[in-house]
Amino acid sequence: MKLSFALGVALLVSQASLHAADPGPRDFQWHATLDTDGRSGLVRVPLPADALGRLQSGATADVRVFDGAGKPVPFAITTPPPAASAPRMTPAMPVLPLHSTEPGQALPAGAVQVKVDSGSAGQSVWVQLGGTTTASGRRLPAALVDTRALKEPIAALRVQGTLPPNAPVRLRASSSADLEHWTPVPLQGRIYRFEGNGAPANDRLELREPLRLEDRYLRLDWAGQEGVVIHSVTGVIAATTAPPERPAVTLPAPRTDATGALEWELPFRTRIAQLDIGTASANTLLPLRILGRNQVSEPWRALGQTVVYRLGPAGEESVNKPVPLYSASVRWLRVEATHGTRMQGVPLAVRALFDPVEVVFVAGERGPYQLAAGREATREAALPLAMLAATTTSRIADLPVARVREARSAPLAVRPDWMPHGLDTRTAGLWAVLTLGVLLLGAVAFSLLRQLKRDAGPPA
Repeated sequence: MKLSFALGVALLVSQASLHAADPGPRDFQWHATLDTDGRSGLVRVPLPADALGRLQSGATADVRVFDGAGKPVPFAITTPPPAASAPRMTPAMPVLPLHSTEPGQALPAGAVQVKVDSGSAGQSVWVQLGGTTTASGRRLPAALVDTRALKEPIAALRVQGTLPPNAPVRLRASSSADLEHWTPVPLQGRIYRFEGNGAPANDRLELREPLRLEDRYLRLDWAGQEGVVIHSVTGVIAATTAPPERPAVTLPAPRTDATGALEWELPFRTRIAQLDIGTASANTLLPLRILGRNQVSEPWRALGQTVVYRLGPAGEESVNKPVPLYSASVRWLRVEATHGTRMQGVPLAVRALFDPVEVVFVAGERGPYQLAAGREATREAALPLAMLAATTTSRIADLPVARVREARSAPLAVRPDWMPHGLDTRTAGLWAVLTLGVLLLGAVAFSLLRQLKRDAGPPA
């Protein structure tokens, strides 16, 4: 009987370990069907906020993709890049040719002298800023662009003009605020025009980094090239990037202590990028401190501080922004008032904002595929992103996107009323196993004592 009991326990343990090593979609707190629209190859899908709010690993280890048969599918985790603004152009800026000055020659009326470095000595040339001139003077292979009115940084230049055919032209650029002291501007590429139908041509020169030309002039030079006449220059405004929208989940109802501080046992371990704390109470200002910890036995550690406010007339209130938590992953969260203020009577709404996460996986004919998230003690299974990226010529950001369909979530675990405050469910489970083990050992010891008494028989 004892042997059969031990074998039964061993069988249960082995089944549990096999289950832990090879989970299926229904073993996760959240899973959903994916619509890949019949595509094959690499596909990406954003992890929804509800899935992020169920993760039990700060490193997103408990994410999986399964095929229609419930078999795991190779996948990788990535962060979507910031969204870039649509390209914009400046108005076409006229180019002003530079002319040399002969010895003893006076500058034409309205002309402005420009100093150009030429070897060890500076060469004085002139440019007509106020319009055209009929004065004589040798035209130089250089031109000036008045860029003083450009407010935004420039990422590239588009040069329009007459070019000699089949001869790439290398332009050098420099900028100045006073037409005397010049700073080189590195340009990448050459402009060219080849003859023939469909022949290649290029009028764009890239800058190594965005350049601000406000209140400055831009000079272009092209030495050793005949037949080059530049008519105008257009600037390509540097694209601005905006971080992708952060998924957010509303925190469950907190526990309140005697001081009015709020405490949560979070149902997730996902890294929190920002905490959005707001109030609907008008004309409110409340300084707060945010604390966190992973175990009840640990001291609280500071995660951030903020001032929650709603000030101004109705409909025009100014409110506080979310406070960054710098990817903190905690099990317990606490928000308390500072500077002698109290939280009683101030209704607060608290949301956790996460950095967006995308899953890149291999799709094919074995659908419908399922995305799963949220499972304790799950080993890491994601492949390095570079391993999947090396299999395609497309950028990861340009891969087709699968849609989430039929998401299903397990109900969040509710703390039993009899469980002491501050005792997390994992610790409670360990104590329950230890208690059961002690009871079993006590029962075995009691059984052995009774057996020994029976074997010893009555006293002589």
